[in-house]
Amino acid sequence: MCSVEGCERPHKARGFCAAHYKRVLATGDPRPDEPIRAVKGIHEHKGYRFVPVPDRYRHLSDDQTMMQEHRLVVAKAIGRPLLPDEQVHHKNGNRLDNRLSNLELWSTSHPSGARIEDLIEYAIRILARYAATGIPQRLGHRFLNSS
Repeated sequence: MCSVEGCERPHKARGFCAAHYKRVLATGDPRPDEPIRAVKGIHEHKGYRFVPVPDRYRHLSDDQTMMQEHRLVVAKAIGRPLLPDEQVHHKNGNRLDNRLSNLELWSTSHPSGARIEDLIEYAIRILARYAATGIPQRLGHRFLNSS
């Protein structure tokens, strides 16, 4: 348990729970007299819906307990956590419309140059990354004229 008197949260690091530890890192003081804001259940932040991640899907969220709903929906559809350079785009612009049919997986990865050799190498890497995995089909997209 957390070493702050009265705090019943589980220990994370240096004797503190996650909230008190973050305070120690930021200010050097766990500020035990200030209440810890607990976010429970579904909530919205900056237009995005955050939802609790059930235990059976924690492997898709890097063990996070809360996650942006649109990212969880796509991670479940492709069967793996999203990579750091992958983003989920809402086709209709509505950040709360998290139906799979409204979501697209985008990659921010791109080649650093435009030489033909670089573009061919990049194309091979991106095809290896996505085509063989079946991700386009699982998201409902045709890929390279496949039926």
